[in-house]
Amino acid sequence: MTDWAALTRRTLAGLEDCDPLYRPTNFWGPGVRRLLDDLASVGLERFKSWPTAAIWFYPTYGSGFTNEAIDALFRAAVKANPSVPKAWFATSLTGAYQARRDFDAARLAWDQARWPFDLEGLGESPVGKPPQAFRLLGADRTVGWTRPYLNYLLCLAALSRHVDAPPTSFLEIGGGYGVLGEIVLSRDPEARYINLDLPPLTTVSSFYLRTLFGARVAVYDDTIGDTGPIEVDASASLPNWRIGDVAGPFDVFVNSFSFQEMEPDVVAHYVAAVAAKDVAYVVSMNSRVGKPVAASDDAIGVIDPVTSDRIVALFEASGYDLLARYGDPLIQSAGELVVLRRRGVPGRPATALAARPTTSSVDLRGASPVAPSAAARVAPAGSVTRLARDWLPPKLLRAARRWRRRGR
Repeated sequence: MTDWAALTRRTLAGLEDCDPLYRPTNFWGPGVRRLLDDLASVGLERFKSWPTAAIWFYPTYGSGFTNEAIDALFRAAVKANPSVPKAWFATSLTGAYQARRDFDAARLAWDQARWPFDLEGLGESPVGKPPQAFRLLGADRTVGWTRPYLNYLLCLAALSRHVDAPPTSFLEIGGGYGVLGEIVLSRDPEARYINLDLPPLTTVSSFYLRTLFGARVAVYDDTIGDTGPIEVDASASLPNWRIGDVAGPFDVFVNSFSFQEMEPDVVAHYVAAVAAKDVAYVVSMNSRVGKPVAASDDAIGVIDPVTSDRIVALFEASGYDLLARYGDPLIQSAGELVVLRRRGVPGRPATALAARPTTSSVDLRGASPVAPSAAARVAPAGSVTRLARDWLPPKLLRAARRWRRRGR
């Protein structure tokens, strides 16, 4: 049985001795301290409900209305509109509509021909006590979806439109509690997933994935040395400073809202390390404008913002080509989802998000019982004629036409 406290102590000690490039940057320094406090006071079994989880690794939908607050607001709403349905009112405040939008967007965007994927039968595990989970396919279904889970489904939905075959190996930096691993490992027993992160999230993701998948996921215990190559049969959650000891290749590298929290030199270092792993595809979901600059030395924020454009440029300089940028309607946030492919990796053209016909599906001229005159075929309708045709009521339009014929 894994000693999670010992794993946390080991990774914290390693953080002190590693290259400074791997230590928490200005943004994450306060985060590590607060998460360690939550780990000590609340415990690993409830990590999804830690007081600071929503800030650092577990975003939620809605604006945080409690059931008690919703009940009180509903009583006020009924006074203004007695016919308002309770279910509709509550759903509007919990964030369920946001979750449903993201779920539907992922289902609509996913290319099942390129990458067959069960989107409706599997959701997020209740391990870790999530503060919210939406049963989007009906109350009788036990499957629930959360915001972190759906964020990754959107990332993979975009990727599905570019791959030639289902990817089976994934590398991630800053994977939080390992939900990407949950998504891919629950659908493919042969998949490989490696997550690299700071403590105590190394402990959190190790606990989560080991609980879900057992020995399929290696953890940073005494079976892994402090130095040298790390050999894992399948998947693992490891400290970020051991990235150089993990062997490639990988089909996909993913970074979701993590590079934007680092400094440019740190991101450049990671990009070079990822490129050295012979990764075929890169998926980045990060801010278009970067995180806010810290107002003071002890404030949360970055020193030099890393934007999505900056991340793309770094990967392009490391041998990758940009395939697509995704924003609205697939992504409705300040983030931009980009997909890149390593130069030399063959690939088909991407699937279009929406197919637009180039010609009319019906030739209306062929359906007319009376052939138009030569003048009618050549002369386009004037703007006044088009306006009358499109907007006048039918009776008035027919009267206008009779008046025109009598005047000829």
